[in-house]
Amino acid sequence: MPSSSRQTRRRARLWGPPAATLAGLVFATAAVPTPSPALGQETIDRGTFSLSRKGVPIGEEKFLIRQDPAGDAGPLYRSAAELNLKIEGSAMRVIVELETIGPRYIPRRYRAELSGPHAVSIAVALQRDRLRLDVRSQGGEEMREFLARDALAILDQNVAHHYFFLAKVLGERRSRQASIVIPQTRSQHRVTIEDRGEESVRIDQRQLTLRHLVASVPGGAIHHIWLQGDKVIRVEVPDLEFVAIRTEDAS
Repeated sequence: MPSSSRQTRRRARLWGPPAATLAGLVFATAAVPTPSPALGQETIDRGTFSLSRKGVPIGEEKFLIRQDPAGDAGPLYRSAAELNLKIEGSAMRVIVELETIGPRYIPRRYRAELSGPHAVSIAVALQRDRLRLDVRSQGGEEMREFLARDALAILDQNVAHHYFFLAKVLGERRSRQASIVIPQTRSQHRVTIEDRGEESVRIDQRQLTLRHLVASVPGGAIHHIWLQGDKVIRVEVPDLEFVAIRTEDAS
């Protein structure tokens, strides 16, 4: 579970408290950026999640996931999201963008921008067998590097659509070991992803049959993800009392 960055910090939880330079970095709302699709580009999913902590609504996430035609390196996925949150009286707006490459869905680029009283800019780029993370904030600049040799996903704090990529890393397997990078906390962890099979789940007034995945960090948080096909419908992180629920109709 230790981070493999050059500046290693051990964190017991997958979503540990953010470092001082990222204090208050929680995502906020607006319309998802919708650039005109390139030739052959396919919209894989788009929608909205309502987000809550400790049973209290904290905002929503609007997201879009697209796939470009497969090239020599394999499929290319791009996602974008904007979240509007209000936590402890503070409203914040953050834009996130992610790009993965190849059949293993390796993160190639990631960006998170927070505007507000705690402005932070995070950029992640794949460089050979490492992910380089650069953070700019009012507190200065910081760089980290993480190993990117095995199954890997970016799973940033409060971003529900990132679980789509975590499910892709698992694929059709029943269980898999992987590595998770959390840019907000500048950390990397080993995680076990398991497929618990289909089960009946109540979403608002609907009873749905969904695929249940569980991602757990040894000694840390357990993440429950329910999917309908490739679509993430519900996410729960009991240790953090965090819940994300897709708000548009699913059948």
